[in-house]
Amino acid sequence: MGSNSLPVLAAIIVLLVTAFLRLASPAQDLQKSSPEFSTSGCSATDSSDIVVAVEVTDKSGRPLTGLEASDFRLFDNNQPQKILAICAVDTEHPPAVPLDVRIIIDAVNSGPVWVAQERDGLSAFLKQNSGKLDHPTSIWILKNDGLNRIAPPSRDGVSLLAALQGAQPQLRIINRSAGVWGDVERTGQAIKLLKEMVSPESRTPGRKLVLFLSPGWPMLFNYEADQRSWIFNDIATISNGLRESCISLYTLDPSSSGANLQPSGSGGSSSTYESFLKGVRKIGDAQYPNLSLQVLSEHSGGQVIIGGNEIKAEIDSALRGASAWYNLVFERAPGGRATEYHAIRVTVDKPRARIRTTAGYYVKGP
Repeated sequence: MGSNSLPVLAAIIVLLVTAFLRLASPAQDLQKSSPEFSTSGCSATDSSDIVVAVEVTDKSGRPLTGLEASDFRLFDNNQPQKILAICAVDTEHPPAVPLDVRIIIDAVNSGPVWVAQERDGLSAFLKQNSGKLDHPTSIWILKNDGLNRIAPPSRDGVSLLAALQGAQPQLRIINRSAGVWGDVERTGQAIKLLKEMVSPESRTPGRKLVLFLSPGWPMLFNYEADQRSWIFNDIATISNGLRESCISLYTLDPSSSGANLQPSGSGGSSSTYESFLKGVRKIGDAQYPNLSLQVLSEHSGGQVIIGGNEIKAEIDSALRGASAWYNLVFERAPGGRATEYHAIRVTVDKPRARIRTTAGYYVKGP
């Protein structure tokens, strides 16, 4: 072989090796493509795309800002996905996506002592920083007749506190139904409320943090087998609706052990709900505990915080990482013969980073 052929042969070998490496590492190649990066609003381009809000915080709960598109990887059912667009949102530096905080006092599933703790803790939260709130905040009360707003959105904690104090007579009205039928009634009311909250007619622009000051509604473990189809449909509807409405749920429990995590007020431990955190993939696996406030909070990218009577600290903790997040856009999986669940997993190339985002989504069949 002539000396002139050696450089040509070397070039061919390099090309072959490069091609082999690219074929052997399709996942890395997907993530190395540069998605569109923006510091303003970010939305799906059409109905075939999915948008998820991703909070990235340090170990103390403070948001990690300044991340680049190359820091993120996204998986759908453990398969790497191309991130079509990524948008950094910082509520303290416009232009920014609006952040709406809604605090709900649960006077249906909380006993009188807990309602008093919720009210006192919320009052302490509104008084701090001379009543100056970081985000527009509204206050609601959940009663037997439904959800009622006590005060409209405001950054003025003093005015919100005055509205809360004016609503104290309502907060003393506790009329929970007792026994198994009472549990069924309360759980049904909560599911109906969530479906109304995520209905297309109720959706407004921006991200919403819904903080339930509540031990949650009862977990129902006894039901007929033919109810699983209804439960599965409710799980899919509420899960997709929370993501599409940009709602993150938070359970701020006034108890010290998660008292509503077992049926009929039988006590229980704060970890009971964790047995139901796995995404429900088929009708036969659907159970009412999958629709508990705690499970839906975790799946929506929110949190479950159980701190006894430290309601103010729970609210502060919930809001600590909420001032900044990232919206990621990727392609929705095609529908199959039946409704299918797709688990979402996001990783960030930063040491000790903590991530909260939507747990998954449902693709409905034909």
